[in-house]
Amino acid sequence: MKRNLLIFIMLLTIVGFSRAQVISDFEVIHMNLMVGGATDLSNITVVPNPDPTGINTSNWVAKLVRDKDGVSWCGFWSPLTDSVDVTDNKYVHVKVWKPRISPIKFKLEGGPAGNLEDTAMIHQSTIGAWEDIVFNFSSKTGKYHIIAFMPDFAEPVGLTEDIVIYFDDIVVNNDPTPNSAAAYVIEDYELIKLNLMGDPPNQGEMTVIGNPDPAGINLSNYVVKFVRPKNGVAWAGFWSLLPEPIDVTTNKYMHVKVWKPLISPIKFKIEGGASGDSEIESTGPQTSTGVWEDMVFDYTTKTGTYPKIAFMPDFADPVGLTEDITIYFDDIILNNDPNPISPPVNVTLNVNMSYWIDLGKLNPATGFVDVAGNFNGWNPAAGTYHFTTTNDSIYTLTLENLTVGDNLEFKYRINGSWADSTSEFPGGGPNRTYTVVPGENVYNGWYNNDSVSSVTFEVNMYNFELLGKFHPTTDFVDIAGSLNNWDGTNYHLITEDDSIYYIMVDSLKFGSIVEFKYRINGSWADSTCEFPAGGPNRKYTVPAGPSVFSAWYNNQGVGISENSLAGYVQTYPNPVKDVLNVTTSIELNKVVITNTVGQVVYSQDAVGVGRKAINVSDLSTGMYFITFYGKSGGQYTQKVLKY
Repeated sequence: MKRNLLIFIMLLTIVGFSRAQVISDFEVIHMNLMVGGATDLSNITVVPNPDPTGINTSNWVAKLVRDKDGVSWCGFWSPLTDSVDVTDNKYVHVKVWKPRISPIKFKLEGGPAGNLEDTAMIHQSTIGAWEDIVFNFSSKTGKYHIIAFMPDFAEPVGLTEDIVIYFDDIVVNNDPTPNSAAAYVIEDYELIKLNLMGDPPNQGEMTVIGNPDPAGINLSNYVVKFVRPKNGVAWAGFWSLLPEPIDVTTNKYMHVKVWKPLISPIKFKIEGGASGDSEIESTGPQTSTGVWEDMVFDYTTKTGTYPKIAFMPDFADPVGLTEDITIYFDDIILNNDPNPISPPVNVTLNVNMSYWIDLGKLNPATGFVDVAGNFNGWNPAAGTYHFTTTNDSIYTLTLENLTVGDNLEFKYRINGSWADSTSEFPGGGPNRTYTVVPGENVYNGWYNNDSVSSVTFEVNMYNFELLGKFHPTTDFVDIAGSLNNWDGTNYHLITEDDSIYYIMVDSLKFGSIVEFKYRINGSWADSTCEFPAGGPNRKYTVPAGPSVFSAWYNNQGVGISENSLAGYVQTYPNPVKDVLNVTTSIELNKVVITNTVGQVVYSQDAVGVGRKAINVSDLSTGMYFITFYGKSGGQYTQKVLKY
């Protein structure tokens, strides 16, 4: 089978000489559906072989649901990683299982001898059983990089209801005899066998489908879809006897990418090894819903080979579901890296050119600004790393697909020149440096200098007043941090009797990162200083011009972060068809659902606490964003797939 080795190569780079073992990435050739418009609901998935008899006893096959109102040429086309060479091998074979007799076609495209769409040499003769269909390309020679397959080419289509067609083992050889041995395999759809765990009929189902959310850390074409039954067991999932045992002697960490609609424990098990079986939870808990997350399992206590694995992606005990949910997973990989894969990160560079424009050293109408650094070999290609501006003297460029922890070094230039008069920090001055962090990354600066800005720090003391830990008439709040050598003596905040305390700090470096904490009565005691027992400092990157940083004291906005309600709100099922259930343990002011272009499609105020059902049956199929607004001012956004 043709495999996408990008992830494998990346892992080799990450872990040095430790050779990662790709247990399964669930990748098959990319099957682009050929359909007749939005009303044609034909689809292709990869499923367990429904009829492992006769000439095809394989585990997995492709399933085509053929719409009765679809086009005659319904099927798929695929760009191949390795081209088909018909110079010596002239015959393409495909195993087909069909419920009716009809013509079958195969096409080769993009070759030096011209395209050819061929009807099967011998007509289909069987229904309800596997049959090897052969196509003759003896008139062609050379390599072809695109194939197309049309398993039901009846004109007119002539169906009164949808039908299901299965196909498998697309191979090439130089023998027109059906069932002859393959010279090479284009695709056999063979993946590790996923044996469902649980008691029938509550085992759920697993299929391989097109990635419903190719974003973040998982851009692959295909993933496993697991319909997790509400009446199933806590250990619902799969086990598999591997064609090649895994070896945990050197590679100790199992990775699985998971997409889930709710937070719950995740377990992985290895069995049959000399050092004993091991069923463990992920090293870190699942933190996200509605996005891909890399879960890691630590087998450092084990050694040797293991022939069997099991995966349990929703090990809540009791299960506690009121309806079935859908979970996706992908890329089961063993390596020696304990760190989860981080999603690619973008960094936005903003540089203020106003001073250099005033000096006449940059003419916005004719000149340009670019950046050269260790991310582009210190010699950017023309135009690729040029900044854009909206005529406000602030030039902007976004560096894409960086990795958390990357240490950037760079300089800005005028008109791509390294001359002292046009490149930053003349006379061999220092490079700019920046370390990529999770989330939004913005680096602000003035060309050839770091100018100054002012920041107003605001802190809401309301909850600490309610707790009796702060008395406005007798107590004060100050700020201590890198902005004042951690001495808040002269940095008391003021208030206008509304529980919001503030102070404006001048002369902070444009683009610098300020670390600080708020304190009550200037004390570092755990009871009066933010984030007790050695908790983290607050951090703020100083932007251009005046800005405001707002927060709740110690993040105690009704006991939650002012930036997130994650962990307090859950939604299910996801994907959803008709009713989306929301469960919240804190009071919500509002729920808003928007589509991918920002249009509000649902909104409700005064949501309160507990469980709520949202009817989404009228929404079109696609991706949406649901945002929850807490009574304290916090908010949380999740992706929701509607089908």
